[in-house]
Amino acid sequence: MTSAAFHTWFFALADPACTTPPPPCPIAIDPTQLCDLADRHGVLPAAVRALRRLDAPPTPLAATLDEAEGRLLRRVAFALMLRKQLEPVATALANAGIQAVVLKGQAFADRLYPKPFLRPFTDIDLLLRRDDLPGAGATLQVLGYRRNPAPRGKYPGQYGEETWRLDDPATGALELHWNLVNSPSLRRRCSVELHHLALEPAEPDSPPRPTASALLLIAAVHAAASHRFDRLQPLCDVCQAARGAAGAIDAQWLTTTAERTGSTFALATALRLAGAIFGEPVCTTLANTLQPRLPCVLVRHLITPRAVLHATSPIAGIRRQLFREALKRL
Repeated sequence: MTSAAFHTWFFALADPACTTPPPPCPIAIDPTQLCDLADRHGVLPAAVRALRRLDAPPTPLAATLDEAEGRLLRRVAFALMLRKQLEPVATALANAGIQAVVLKGQAFADRLYPKPFLRPFTDIDLLLRRDDLPGAGATLQVLGYRRNPAPRGKYPGQYGEETWRLDDPATGALELHWNLVNSPSLRRRCSVELHHLALEPAEPDSPPRPTASALLLIAAVHAAASHRFDRLQPLCDVCQAARGAAGAIDAQWLTTTAERTGSTFALATALRLAGAIFGEPVCTTLANTLQPRLPCVLVRHLITPRAVLHATSPIAGIRRQLFREALKRL
């Protein structure tokens, strides 16, 4: 699974916007390994959908796809449960006068993908102001949530999120974020809070939500700072946002806000990678408008499409660690 031809073929499978049957796989590969790779990268729904478009898939592949679809059905059911879990939380926070916007999972699935099932998610993420964390915590406690112990890292009490859970093991974690960047060391250079984001009402009298441009910024910072490009799914989010799936992108707002929040390098890198992986020129065009600082040219080749796909390899691990150090400086 290391040839350039296989990489191109697999990236086409992973593209949620692809609507054509894939060509034959350029190498011999075990169907189970293929689906496991897609699953690890969070793109199994798109890959299964693409492979189902084959006129006559080989019997071993067909059997593997049946098993994969069973997995996906269970994940769709869990995502539906998370949506129901969010409803009383959102209502209670609003009644307490606490503004919170849904991040990533459900927001990306609903607004960036042609079908929500193409973007699996396994928890609930909310972004709110840091000063509202105590009130939000008290509200969650009334609803039966318990807070997980805070991380014991080098910066106790300074991480950008809190994790809350219900006692019911069938429910998911709820994470309260006051910054898109959880790591205090990264946040010295790149810091994105709720007040930095442009918001809009989804419809009259509805709570505000991030604009299409803000969704792109969220997706890019999440891909770079939280994942360091270890999975394809966050780059699918970036690509879909750049394509305008949630609405037109305001390049001027994006450039200005990226500069203000120190996220220009993260945003440009995410857009460049998404453009290279999915062959999407609009990503490259947007990346070129950002004009990140000159030194980032020196680290342009640290994170490549190959390094994303094979993120668990030792070499890719070194590359991603060096990229993390670059994020602290550029």
